[in-house]
Order: sequence, then C-alpha cells, then structure tokens
Amino acid sequence: MTSQVLGSILVGLSVSAVLFLPLVVWQYRRYGRFDALRMLWTAAGFIYASAIVAFTVFPLPEFTPGYCTAHATTPLLDPLRFPKELIDLVRAEGAGTLLSDWLVWEFALNMVLFIPFGLIVRRVFEWPRGIVLAAAFGTSLLIELTQLTGNWGLAPCSYRFADVTDLFTNTSGAIIGISLEKVTPRLLSSKTHLLSQRDRARPVTRGRRLIGMLLDTWYLCLAAVMGGTIASTAYAVGHGGTGQELTPTQLLELEGWIFSGAALVALLTAVVPAVITDGASLGQRTVYLAPAPKDAARWRLIARAVIVQGSAAVLLFNGFPWMLFIPVWGGAALLSVCISARGLSCAATGCNILDARSQASAARQLNVAS
Repeated sequence: MTSQVLGSILVGLSVSAVLFLPLVVWQYRRYGRFDALRMLWTAAGFIYASAIVAFTVFPLPEFTPGYCTAHATTPLLDPLRFPKELIDLVRAEGAGTLLSDWLVWEFALNMVLFIPFGLIVRRVFEWPRGIVLAAAFGTSLLIELTQLTGNWGLAPCSYRFADVTDLFTNTSGAIIGISLEKVTPRLLSSKTHLLSQRDRARPVTRGRRLIGMLLDTWYLCLAAVMGGTIASTAYAVGHGGTGQELTPTQLLELEGWIFSGAALVALLTAVVPAVITDGASLGQRTVYLAPAPKDAARWRLIARAVIVQGSAAVLLFNGFPWMLFIPVWGGAALLSVCISARGLSCAATGCNILDARSQASAARQLNVAS
C-alpha cells in the first residue's frame, strides 16, 4: 500500500508539472488571473486520480503459465453479499471481531476511497450534486468493468474481483464527500467570483512577469520543435522521402536544416507579435500584459523582443556550442525580473509594462465621456 500511495503522489505531481503551463493559460483565458489555490486543488485531483488507478489496477501479478487457471476471478453480482457475509461473521465469531476483519475494512476503504471524489469534483468543477453523484457512480462502474475485463484485455485474465457491492460503497463515499463540502473551509474562489473579476486590471507583479516569461519560453520551445519538424520533413521529401538511409554528409545537412527551421520559426514567434497591435509577446498577451502606450514606438518593441527571445533564436541557429548559452541568457532574464518587474528587455529599451486591461478600461471610459 505504501508503494501505491507514494506512486500516486509521484505520478500526480508529475502530471501537474507537465500540465502546469497549459493550466496557467486556461486560468488566464477563463478567469483573467492565476489562482494558486485552484491550481493546488487541481494537483490534488491529479494525485487522487492516480491513487484510484493505483489501488484498483496495481500491483499487477506475475502472469506465469497457469496463473489464470489457478487465480482467475469471477464477478460478484450479489448486491446483498456484504450484509450476508457480515451476518455470517457475527454468528460465527461474534461482534467483537468486526473491527479487525478484512470484510469490514474492505467495505470501509471502498467508501473512503470515493470521499475525495465528491469533495474535489464539487469544489473544483462546481457541478450540481446530482451530476457529481452520477459521475461517481459512472467512475465506479468503469473501475469494476476494468477489473472484470482484465484491464480491458491488456491482462491475460481478470485478476481482481468485480463486485457490484463496490458500486454502492463508492457512491456512498461520494455522497459523504459532497456533504463535507458544506462543513469544510472552501479555500478557493468560486467560479462566479473569478468571472466577475475577469476584466479588472491588476498590479504588474514579479510573479506575473515570471509566468509571462515562462510562457514565452514554452511558446518558443513549441515553435522550435515545429520548425525543426517541418524543416526535417522538407529535407527528407527532397531526398527521396522518409526512411531513406543518409550519408554522413547528408546527416550534417539534415542537422543544419533542423536548426535553421527551428531558429526561423522561433524568431518569427518572437518578432511577429512585436510588430502587430500593442507589441506584447505571446506570453505577455496570455497574462494580460502589454508595453505602456507612451513606450510603444515600434522600433522599441522590436528591440525588446530581440534582446532575449530573438537572441535565443539566433543562438539556436548557430547550433552547438552556441545554443548552450540559451539557458544562461534566459536565466539572466529571469533573474532580472526577480530584481525588478521591468525585466532585462524593458530595462534595456526603456519601456514599461502595464496590465493590458487598464488600457482597455481607459479607452472605454474615454468613449463614454465623448
């Protein structure tokens, strides 16, 4: 059980780390801000989902020859199995053995397993209680079908009991979780509150600037991967198609194509946003930041984009060993934001960063006044 708990935590945290930036993008597009508590609840949801898989599927037995003949399970379809076995247990050994018997512990643990389901789904998604209850029953049914079919045929036979009783115990646990929502601290803002504050301008903090820079880095990485993939595909098509064996000279040419394609698309990703609309980078646009209008001379915006992101693209174009300087230059940019919210690129070009919604609000007020 300890390995399952630790594995669930590790997998849940790993999924949370991988999906952190996409979830940040979702939060800003949906609510106009980053909500750390909601992100923590989401991470708890990933850990909990990993725990459900760990406790209902793992550990896998060693499917040695003859295992399925000796250990294959059959479904338990009697909904009254638990009360019948409980009565037999009391008659045979007395009521004093109930707390130490696995029959009772199995019933209780199946219920406890789904208490977080009702609480987390109700709190984070804010679904109606009936929908949460139906989702809990559907999830429990999916688990039992997974056990009945031997992980949907991935295992040579069913090695865990599919029990109708579990449908009732799991759903009862979800009901308890839904009930706990009323008596436990909320600890996170409701969707209604977040949506009502979506268009309100907020201070430009170092944390917000760092999130914008992390998103810019992520966008540049995605652009570089896409550019390198397109370039390598184009090279392969021009040399007889994929799957062809390349000579050492052609491999060097392919490497040059990959780095060139990656650098070109990354450079476009950095510069194009600087020459359109308010000149904010993609990461800044995501977190509702933009250069101040008084500093929005186009040459200044382009220079700001080139100093960090454009430089990374140029270093990437030059390949090894120049691209090894990218983390150093990026780290310096991140460190500069920790010192001042203006950051390295804005400090070098003399521009300031504002909340983009403050400009939109001022424009609306000007229109109303006129």
